[in-house]
Amino acid sequence: MPSAGILVRQRLADQRDALRTAEAAVRAGGPTGLHDLRVAMRRIRSLLATFRPVFDTSVTEPLRAELKDASGRLGQSRDAEVATDNTDRLLEDVELDGLDEDAVAGLRARLRLDAAAAGEDVEEILDSTRYAALSILLDELVTHPPLTDAAQRDAAKVARKRVRHEARRFARLAEAARADLGADGASPHDHGSAAPPAVDHAAHLHEVRKATKRLRYAAEAARPVSDEPYRRIVKLAKAVQGALGEHHDAVMTRQALRHLALDEAVGEAAAFLLGHLDADEQRAMATLEAQSWQTIDELRAELDAAF
Repeated sequence: MPSAGILVRQRLADQRDALRTAEAAVRAGGPTGLHDLRVAMRRIRSLLATFRPVFDTSVTEPLRAELKDASGRLGQSRDAEVATDNTDRLLEDVELDGLDEDAVAGLRARLRLDAAAAGEDVEEILDSTRYAALSILLDELVTHPPLTDAAQRDAAKVARKRVRHEARRFARLAEAARADLGADGASPHDHGSAAPPAVDHAAHLHEVRKATKRLRYAAEAARPVSDEPYRRIVKLAKAVQGALGEHHDAVMTRQALRHLALDEAVGEAAAFLLGHLDADEQRAMATLEAQSWQTIDELRAELDAAF
């Protein structure tokens, strides 16, 4: 059997190459480039975190911090882009009901300006000296990975232990998010509760989503040495990630709607419309969360059986 060091070295090289391909797509204006770039960054960060015992953390933790910062700043642009697209779609489908078309056109123009500004931020990040330094550090890590003695251990055994670690982390965060639910199983969004609890609950669900990604990426990394135990975990984790991702996008969309509604320049009629759209998105969030819990429970059952 291969060693854990061989497993992580190949995974690092593959994801560094994926990052380079995605970066080129972003610079060329490709529609999925930004998403793919952030995915590659997350997979590298997750690998370094999940397989932490295999690496000299004095070398890998600074790189993880830089990847987290770059991904976070790129994520702000991505969230703005998604919220803009979703809000634009909602405005496109709405019945005017007395609101003149010029007002709607003005709102959509504002959204397009926000999206353009987000795109400029991405270019600025990728052209920065800080990102260039990150790229050099990443290449050095792939060429000369700082492996510990633990890297000599059997890859299958190390991978199973590390995936189990991520499974427990996911379960712990899922339980914390479930604790937000009322006795009837409803989320704060269902009862129109005050904003802070609802915001906190959305943040807890977002943490579950991030933990699901870590679990999925750990299982993906383990598949080359032991495919069958992890195939279904990857599939179910993708379902959880997708459901919670749609919930997160709805949260971002509501923030965009409220931001527009609070701008005095949009006018009273437009603000009223935006308020109705916000309420529609709140109801959609409740449905998306119910779907998310269904997928979470399916994944947890699979993890209980596997570990």
